[in-house]
Amino acid sequence: MNYFKLNPNVTSKKWEGYVNLGGLVYKGEEVDDVELSNSRMPCAFEPLHYEILVDGNTAPVNTIGADFFVFDEALQGLDNLLTEHVQFVPISHKTQNVRYRLLHAYKHVDCVDWALSEYEAWPESHVVKEWQNPRGRFFFNPTLSIDKIPKNTEVFRLEGWGGAFNIVICEAYKNKLLSLDFDHSFLEFHPIMLV
Repeated sequence: MNYFKLNPNVTSKKWEGYVNLGGLVYKGEEVDDVELSNSRMPCAFEPLHYEILVDGNTAPVNTIGADFFVFDEALQGLDNLLTEHVQFVPISHKTQNVRYRLLHAYKHVDCVDWALSEYEAWPESHVVKEWQNPRGRFFFNPTLSIDKIPKNTEVFRLEGWGGAFNIVICEAYKNKLLSLDFDHSFLEFHPIMLV
């Protein structure tokens, strides 16, 4: 089975004219998106709301911070993306009619082969702060040990991996995403090396 790191299209021109979503809000308080993405449980914050940084057209898929993808709730077949350890949390905005569903992948798998992965470790003299990843400061390309990935796991986050959009999907899940009727060039699927 093949696995991919799910990323947004990083070309800034792709996002011109589209709404830029801000943080998540629950009962008037900002939600720590990093803390939520590190959670191993379904999200209990409902109803969740999103903020808008820059107004614009609705994209079929968007991001919140560097941790979450959101999908326009109007997309047909969105329920086909439900799978074990994935929750689609409804999110809305007080002045926008568009509702999104936030993809919350709460399974974390310890399967990174650190010796073969590309990342930049901290200099030996660096004192790692509480909020920093202890492994390193930049994370590029993970290599995964296939034997450590539980069978039938379609979507997960990498245990200990830093960096943006730490979401891994299998090929079957990629095909589910591609079967939805929207402009797929909003997403990138980066193949992951397996050993």
